[in-house]
Amino acid sequence: MEPKDVWRAVSRHRLLVLTIVVVTGAAVGVGLWLAPKTYVATATLSAASSPQATPTDEDLDSLRGSVGELANSEDVLEEVRSRLSQPRTVEQLRDSIRGRWIQGTILVEIEATDSDPEVAAEIANTTAAVIPIYDPSNGSFLFTTSNPARPPATFSSPNLLLGIGVGVLLAVILAVCGALLRERRVAVVGAPHEVEELADAPVLAQMSQPRDPSTLPALYPGTTAADVFRQLRIALEAEASSDPVTLVVVTGVRPGGVHVWLGANLAVSLANVGRRVLLVDGRVGEEDGRPVAAGQDGAGLYDVLVGDDLDSALSPGPVPGLTVLPAGQWGGEPSDTLLETRFAHVMDEAARRFDIVVVLAPPLDQRDDARVMAAGGSVLLAVPEAGVAQRELREHVARIRSVGVRLLGVVLLTKRPERLAS
Repeated sequence: MEPKDVWRAVSRHRLLVLTIVVVTGAAVGVGLWLAPKTYVATATLSAASSPQATPTDEDLDSLRGSVGELANSEDVLEEVRSRLSQPRTVEQLRDSIRGRWIQGTILVEIEATDSDPEVAAEIANTTAAVIPIYDPSNGSFLFTTSNPARPPATFSSPNLLLGIGVGVLLAVILAVCGALLRERRVAVVGAPHEVEELADAPVLAQMSQPRDPSTLPALYPGTTAADVFRQLRIALEAEASSDPVTLVVVTGVRPGGVHVWLGANLAVSLANVGRRVLLVDGRVGEEDGRPVAAGQDGAGLYDVLVGDDLDSALSPGPVPGLTVLPAGQWGGEPSDTLLETRFAHVMDEAARRFDIVVVLAPPLDQRDDARVMAAGGSVLLAVPEAGVAQRELREHVARIRSVGVRLLGVVLLTKRPERLAS
């Protein structure tokens, strides 16, 4: 995914992004407000050398380091505990008090942490007052509290800047992820390159949807309308050149007769160049499907599937080289069972007699018949521009390929004037 795709998703779902940012910000704010607060108070103890001191400066510095470590000694902690106005255990004080010598100076810094700012300052000052009692230098230092601790005005933990920074980063990440997830669920199919990426198959043509899906513009070669299907035929033949196909199942992803119109005109276009084409109406049991033609005595695909001879159900098409096998009148036999057990056998027989078989299947969002019919062949998928969600298209394509069927290509149907893939 490119940065422009991320920006497009964020732009399309601005309200969702804003909601996520506000909710995340509020949650972070409430979390910081409810989090336990700790305060740090610091007292500075001066350890100047006594006039009677005999150690060298290096030894005195080492002793000052020992003074800093003395802040956590058992004796000092016990003495500090006994002097505090608020009860604290020795273990609590051990975790609270930190002492260190500031190198290059005569100062020892006493730092105390507590949930109460007043107590934090009291602990630091009390520790600074107790340390001289346990002087490890044997009188080498003169101790004074040069900078008493004061109750801190603000807490040191949680760190506000860090918390706000993490909150902002979290809000941005969640907002972008939310926009991308929403985009995957509701974004509709648009440009050809998006379709090719989603379907992992070429867009063989891009044409406008017909006002009347019962028309056959391919019957009139040389016209602009017929040229659309000539270009589709050329693109389809080029795609199948490396691995020729004899069975092409044409289906769609939405109800309606657009894919039927597409398949019928493709069959006519193939017949116009001398191909022996069988057009099969495989819309079994569709109540709203208009039959392509009627066979002898109304016979059709159903009759062939239950045992009739194929020739008895065939009808001549509107152009030389095109033969039609209509759906027929469906009886009591379950269509699913007939398609799974008999359809492939009938298509094998048809493949021996025709150059190519074009099957008009029900749309994928209604039935799984197209996947069954295309076993051993390929599928040509009609996709309406801005008429199907990207997630749905991806799922349909996955279901087609899950049974080993080849997706030969996609025809993108728009409401604009026809534009063909190069």
